[in-house]
Parts: sequence; structure tokens; C-alpha cells
Amino acid sequence: MKLPLSWLKEHTPLNAPVAEIADTLIRLGHEVEGVESPRADVKGVRVGQIQSMQPHPDADKLKLLKVDIGEAEPLVIVCGASNMGEGDKVPVATIGTSLPNGMKIKKGKIRGQTSFGMCCSEAELGLAEDAAGLLILPSDAPVGAEVGDYLELEEAVFDLSITPNRGDCMNARGIARDLAADADLPFSDVPCPDVSVDAGIASPAISVSAEDDCPLYMARRIEGVRVGDSPLWLQGRLLAAGQRPVNGVVDVLNYLMLDLGQPMHAFDAGTLKGGVCIRSATEGEAFAALDGRELKLSDGDLVVADSSSVLALAGIMGSLHSGVTEFTADILLESAFFRPARVSTTRRIYAMVSEASMRFERGVDPAMVAVAMQRATAMITELFGGKAGEVSISGAADSIQGGQSLSCSLKRLQTRLGVEIPASCDAVLSRMGFDVRRDGDRIDVTVPSYRHDISIPEDISEEYARVIGFDAIPATMPQLDITRPDIPDASIASAVADGFVQVITYAFIPRNEQRLFAEADGADIELANPLSDAMTVMRRSIWPGLLNIARHNLNRQQAGVALVEQGRTYVRTAGGHDENNLMAWLMTGEVQRDDWFAAARQADFFDLKGAVEAWLQNRGLSARFVADDKVRGLQPGQSAQVLVGRGIVGRIGKVDAGIADAFDIEVPVFVAEINLDALPEGKAPKFAPLAEFPGVERDLVFLFDRGTQAEDILQAVRKAGGRFLTEARIFDLYEGQGVSEGKISLGVRFMLQAADRTLTQEDSDAAMNAITEAIEKRFSATLRG
Repeated sequence: MKLPLSWLKEHTPLNAPVAEIADTLIRLGHEVEGVESPRADVKGVRVGQIQSMQPHPDADKLKLLKVDIGEAEPLVIVCGASNMGEGDKVPVATIGTSLPNGMKIKKGKIRGQTSFGMCCSEAELGLAEDAAGLLILPSDAPVGAEVGDYLELEEAVFDLSITPNRGDCMNARGIARDLAADADLPFSDVPCPDVSVDAGIASPAISVSAEDDCPLYMARRIEGVRVGDSPLWLQGRLLAAGQRPVNGVVDVLNYLMLDLGQPMHAFDAGTLKGGVCIRSATEGEAFAALDGRELKLSDGDLVVADSSSVLALAGIMGSLHSGVTEFTADILLESAFFRPARVSTTRRIYAMVSEASMRFERGVDPAMVAVAMQRATAMITELFGGKAGEVSISGAADSIQGGQSLSCSLKRLQTRLGVEIPASCDAVLSRMGFDVRRDGDRIDVTVPSYRHDISIPEDISEEYARVIGFDAIPATMPQLDITRPDIPDASIASAVADGFVQVITYAFIPRNEQRLFAEADGADIELANPLSDAMTVMRRSIWPGLLNIARHNLNRQQAGVALVEQGRTYVRTAGGHDENNLMAWLMTGEVQRDDWFAAARQADFFDLKGAVEAWLQNRGLSARFVADDKVRGLQPGQSAQVLVGRGIVGRIGKVDAGIADAFDIEVPVFVAEINLDALPEGKAPKFAPLAEFPGVERDLVFLFDRGTQAEDILQAVRKAGGRFLTEARIFDLYEGQGVSEGKISLGVRFMLQAADRTLTQEDSDAAMNAITEAIEKRFSATLRG
């Protein structure tokens, strides 16, 4: 937003240097992106009068001018423009002058003729984006005068970036209020002129059905307006502020918006059908915007409409057909307060940014709605004629934000800022419009209607910080309690590193899926108001969610699926409910694609078992897997409990074929879960040097009763193997010829090794005999020859 210094001075008598004013604005929280100096930028450009004009002897389109600039001799200037004549007064850039576009004027020859300066257009002086010829000055312009002084160009124009919370400062009056309050300067009252009302002009019929989004709306007819160009002073003020003049009526409304912060809109009353209604749009309703866009509106968009069409997207932009033109004779003038959230939402949906929307979505001053209506009416009728009718009003300004009060502790504010807040700061806030009262440690603040950003005590501390100056607040490190940093949980990261894909499923599942892996024992937690039939109970197992995701992927031609999720399960208890933090895995389909070096291979129990073992080893834990045919939903013979130490921490197995069929999965599915809350602390890895001495490997084959658990056999071997035993595993299984009915042949392989010497035959035999004795005694097994 650009604001000329002269405009600010209309509200408060600023007399500080421009650089100091810029520093004050920054201290008060208004970013100054730049300061333009239009008058200084054209220093050296003087008023000249053309005494004679001759054709250039060597160029048909050039002229030789003799121009009087008040010096002893006129200047000879070569000029390519064609809109001037003898006696005209024009801006003349003398030798050594630097123009706003960066051009520096030098004496030089043009087609053989020496030129001692340059006659300028509006564009070359930075007063317009382009120009068709020279700027012809009025006949009373004093020859030799500085053009910047004569045209009363601005001394300085501040280019400001206003933060989104300060909608009250998106206008000259708001910025001037802050500056006046800070420097303790007088601040002018807002003039609200009396407007004569013509009883013969009917008040417009208005209705508001969307009162929450439009709590205040005013409208008035002005008839007999002669729309023309706005006066030069008004156009100059708009140009300096970065606005493009449009026509007299629109320029007046833009000027007041920049001055007071209240956007308004004027409709061509001759295009309206019936009364005006502020309502929500209907789905698909058409709107032809002023910028030429054709929109299809949605239900809920706030619009201003007559009986036949939409006239405006409220607070954003008017319609093309109802806009004011040079042919407009009667206008309907609108001034309103639209709810910021509604304007912001609609503006984002249609990517339609306007000067009005930027102010409405930040919040305008409700008290200024009526004042702006009176000011606009007075200026329009004074400049362009016409007679005004009575104002039609819906709503009241007091109902929007009237006298909101906050109470807080002075000590709390001072602690937050790190400095004491002197009573003199209260006076500055009072000049900004706040009512501040101190009573010991208590501060009571009444917020002005234009400060929509003040709602909590922290906002008050920010206001004090602006007054004190952030640079004046000492930079000190806060006192913080020293705490042990949290160690991030690497549970998911470890599983993902092993090739699984992390997923997140809903904690709500249908009741029929709950029954697949949990008994109907009354421990379900049912939702009182489920979102749908598929979300009726809190899950007691993560597996149903993983099965649904597996089905989704397999149906989309994924040959194999490996999923992992960390989440909670929920179960009702006598005292309320319990939650368990679980890791759950699912593996199905191909784990090896068909390739030149190997055939395709489907996932099996041992693929998932190996993944769970590797995951536990990364945590410094080792697990045992004990067969358990009673895990609900898992296939007997391929399901087990997972034990760490002596405690059960999870389950693993193959999903029952009937359950897999229910999910339309035709290939074997394997699942596992680990209760993270039940896991003990893992052992930190320790360095172990490579063994210097060779080990001894021995095999023993026994006949066991069918049904003997492999894990029990290995436990017995580890216990009996002695201090040299480093490894034990089942390496062979045989049943058939030579093995009696009800028996099974299992081969046990174990490794012996010492760190300090080579083992002897006696060492090996002693360990083998101990293992054989233990196996025969515990399982009544027979050693095979």
C-alpha cells in the first residue's frame, strides 16, 4: 500500500524528517518496503515555453524547438513529439538532470543537430505508465519554475506492507493515528458532513437474509448524476497511492477507501430490477464479474442481488452489467460491514483479490460505515451533481464490536516482554483509541471498534511492545528447565527400513470385522453416534485394517504387499477401558518376482517370522516363537505366540483361509503383532572381537514323539550345552520309512567355541554327551545312529 506524506499530514501535523517517520513506522510494526520521492526525482525539470518550432533539416519526424526556461538564452532542443505548438508550456529536463526512469540528460547531437535538453511527457516524469506526447502545462505555469514544485508533486510516498492483522491501518487515517499517538500530535476528527435529502427520491428497498455474514448494510439512491472525470487533485492523489483513475464516482469511492478504510460500491440504478437483497447464493448461480470473469457460484457465497441477477460478490467485486459508466445518471450507493471470514473464504475459492476484499477480510471499522456513506454522498453531489435520497439501513454498528474489554495482570505482561511497562505507555495507547485503566497489578482495557485483532492479553502485550520498541527490549536467554531430550521412537522406521510400507488405518471398524480376531465377550467399545456402519466399534485388533489395505492393493495388480502400522487398540474394562500400543505387520503375495536368476516365490510364515525377529534384534531383543493353535482368526499349525524373556509380547501366524476369502484375497496372508508396552528394555550392542580360535560343529539326530515343540528342544540344548556353546538350531526334519508311527526325526546342529584356546576332543565330547543326556531325559527321545 502506498501513502503520500501529504495525505498523512491531512490527519496529523507531521513535521519530522521523512527518514525518521519511516523508522517510526517500522518500530510501530508497519514494514516500510520503500520511500519514493516524486518531487526530488524530477529536480532539474523546469517549466519551459516554446518560442519557435521548425522542422529538423535531416529528419521528417523531428522538430527543432527554441524553449525559454527563464535563462538569458533559450535552449535549442530536438524533439520527436507532435502534440505541441508555439507558445505551449512544457516540462524541460535540463542537462545533468536524472529522470525517474533512470535516464540522465546530456548535451548531444541528434541527426546532426545539437540538443541542450529534453521536453518530457507524463511517463518520463513518472506520472503515468505511458503517454502519447508531451505533457502540456497550463498557460499560467511560471516559466523557469521547478515542475515538481509547480505540479505540487509529493515530497514522499511510503510503500508499506501492512500485516494481515492490522486492517485498521490499510488507510491513511489508520497510519496517521499510530504516528500521532506515538509523537503526541493532534489527530483530526473525521468530518461527517450534513447531506440535504430530497424527499422526492425514494429510499431503496433492501433486505438481508444472511444477517450473520452482513450485520450492517446501508444503501442510498443519488439521482441526476453527471459522471465525468474526477478533478486533477483527486486523480493525482490516487496515482500517488498506486491507484488508476476510472471515472468520477469510482474515484471518489476509492479515495475514501484509502482515506478512511471503508470500501464502498456504486451500482448503476438504471440496471437494477426491484429491491436489493443480501443473501447466500444458490448452487450454480451465474455471476459476470467486473473483471470479465464468468463464475458459477456455490451455496453459501454471500451476494448482493436484485430480483433478477447477482449484482456483486459481497465485499469482493461488483457485476459487469451494473457498473457505473459515463452514461450512468442514477446510482445506488452501498456501504456495509461484511463478516471477514465469509469474504476471505469466498475470495480464496475464486482467486479473486480486490482492494475491497483485502480490507473486508481483515475487518473494517463498523463506526465508519455511516460516516463513509455521508462523505461519499457529499463529494459525489458536489463534484458531479445529483440529489440524494434517504439512507436505508439494516442492522447496527454497535452489534458488531462495541466496547470489548480485556483484563490482565501487569506483572504477567511485563514478564512476557522482559521489561517494565511505564505508565506513559498507557497514554500512547489511549491516543490510539484504547481506554486503559490501572488498578495495582490489574489492567483493564477497552478495545476500539476498529481493532479486530485485539482479543487476548497477549495482544495487549504486543501493543505495549510496539510503543516501547522491540529494539528497546533486552535480548536475554529465557530461563529453561534442563530436561533429558526425548529419544525418538524408531519402531516404524526400523520396519520400513526392512522393506515394509507404513500405513495408518481408522481406529473405528465394523462389528463383523471385530469378530474375526476378537471374541464376543462384551469388551467392545461401541460408538454412540458412529459416522457410518463401517465405523461402529473401536478396534481390538489392527489386522482388519491391514487386510482391507492389502485387498485394495492386490486388486490393483500389486503382486506382493508388505504393510506395517503402529497404532492403538481399545478394550472395555470394569473400570473404563485399556489401550495398547501395538506394531502390526502383514505380508502376502510375492516376495520374489519372477526373474532371470530365480523363479517367483510367495510369502510364507518364515518370511514374516524373520522380519519380526530382525525388528526385535534392532531393539536389542531376542524372541522365541511358541506354537499356539488357539489364536482367534489364525490357522492352527501356523500360528504362534512371540515371547521375549518369559513374557508373551505378541502373536504371529497365517490368516485363516476363510477370513482371507472374506476379504477377496486368494493368496496366503501372514500377520503379526507386538505389544510395544510389554517389551522390556533392549540390550545395548557391545563390541565383540572376531574369534581367534576355530570352533567345533556337531550334529545329533533324535527320534521324538510327534508334537514335540522345536523351541522346547532348543531350550534344552542351550541349557545343557555349557559355556562353550555359541549356537544351536534344527537343521533336519524327517518322517517316513524307518521312522515309527507317531515319531519324527529331528537333527540338531550346535557350535562350540572358546575365546582363549582351541577346543579339545574331550571338550567336544563332554558337551555332546551332556546334550544327549538332557534330550533323552526330558523328551524320552532316542539317539539315532
